Amino acid sequence: MINKLVLSRYIRPLGWIAIAICAVTWWMDLAEVVKTCPFCRTERTAIGLLGVLMVLPHYRYISIFFTCLVAAVGLVTASQHLFLMIKTWHFSLNTPLVIAALCLISGELLLLIERTWMHRKKG
Repeated sequence: MINKLVLSRYIRPLGWIAIAICAVTWWMDLAEVVKTCPFCRTERTAIGLLGVLMVLPHYRYISIFFTCLVAAVGLVTASQHLFLMIKTWHFSLNTPLVIAALCLISGELLLLIERTWMHRKKG
């Protein structure tokens, strides 16, 4: 049953998808297709860095440290962005994107923790 829950074999393709999402959203920002937002820039950078960590080979303590560091920054930023939008009642077309960024960063963090946990159990 646990083998059905293990997503480590999909971690590299998911990492490339996260990097592609980061690259496309940065291109949209730099081409001025969307408005400049420091929260959004931090979120997309965190998604890209977590994608890079998912693609790179796994190193036990270094991967855990950088994953937690980048994911914490991304989660805090996405949470602050969402709560700021709720506080000011400023809902727009960006609101679902902020919620998606929060879910994506949380999912990447859980995947990397699962990968680390399964690697630790093997060793």
